Amino acid sequence: MFDGDRLRQARLFQGWRKVEVAKAVGITPAAVSQYEQGRTRPSSATLAALSLHLGFPPEFFEGGRPSVRIDQGQAHFRKLRSTSKLDRDRLVVRLELLGELVTRIEQHVQLPEVDLPSVLVDPDEGGVAAETAANEVRRVWALGNGPIDNLVRLLEAKGVIVVRPQVGAQEVDAFSTWAGPRPVIVLASDKQDAGRSRFDAAHELGHLVMHQDAEPGRQPIERQAQEFAAAFLMPADVIRSEFPRRMNWPDYLQLKKRWRVSLQALLYRARTLGILSSDAYQRAQVRLSAEWGRTSEPGELGAAEQPVVLRRAIELMSENLGIDDARLAGMERWGMETWESIVADVVPTEFLKPAVPVG
Repeated sequence: MFDGDRLRQARLFQGWRKVEVAKAVGITPAAVSQYEQGRTRPSSATLAALSLHLGFPPEFFEGGRPSVRIDQGQAHFRKLRSTSKLDRDRLVVRLELLGELVTRIEQHVQLPEVDLPSVLVDPDEGGVAAETAANEVRRVWALGNGPIDNLVRLLEAKGVIVVRPQVGAQEVDAFSTWAGPRPVIVLASDKQDAGRSRFDAAHELGHLVMHQDAEPGRQPIERQAQEFAAAFLMPADVIRSEFPRRMNWPDYLQLKKRWRVSLQALLYRARTLGILSSDAYQRAQVRLSAEWGRTSEPGELGAAEQPVVLRRAIELMSENLGIDDARLAGMERWGMETWESIVADVVPTEFLKPAVPVG
């Protein structure tokens, strides 16, 4: 039994257009469309050619097994309008396959339960609503008002799947969506600045908390998520009293180290809280840009935070249950190259709270 949607996944996973698949296999783009839509089925020879060129074993294209499908219309891409549809499709399909792997893992390993508050807001309410939502998430998660030591570990402990794929598209900083019952935050591994990456993660958390029913890509939506991130990482009640009354770079560098955010984020927060005037904010931005450019800053924060939960779960399955990488790849009907590509999104590193094998 041939599942045309599996052909769509394999094609988009490789970042190919229908015309490119057709040319490689020696068929027409219309035939590829008919296969994907389930109107016709490829011959055995054509299926073998598709399997060879797309890098998935023939059994991957068989139907009858559970799948995860993601509505791209609900995926919050930071730069939606400047990100090509093919790039979005490619990244979303990776998450669909990852979602299926997570479902498989959860049959054997207990992952953290999803504990994500929902604070739906009107996007046109702006910063006030975002500030309220950020404070509510901190309250529900009992975080207090101090700095968050490791945001990625916190998100994983709350059941969020965090991955760092090689995005390969400069237009994509980060994005978020739901893969089945799991919220997912994608942080580009191309972006290794720790402070900026934490802000990206908090921005995407804002979308997951506030914008489940909102249209992605709208400017008010993105601005509100930005304001949520600033409020979540730097609660007003505390950070307001820590800002110097006048612009002072040594003090801001100390705040950067304490709160683990970028100088850009600190300046933004100081401006929104009325600590810096519009003129002082602009002067500080000009100084940063002139001395360090737009993508670097003084005051290193170390390596960007890495996800650990899925990698540790896979290791537990191998160590305790004898289900190694090759067997898992076979269960998912992937080739090892596909397996290694997807699992590479989850960087192996020290694990905060080990998963617990079921039973």
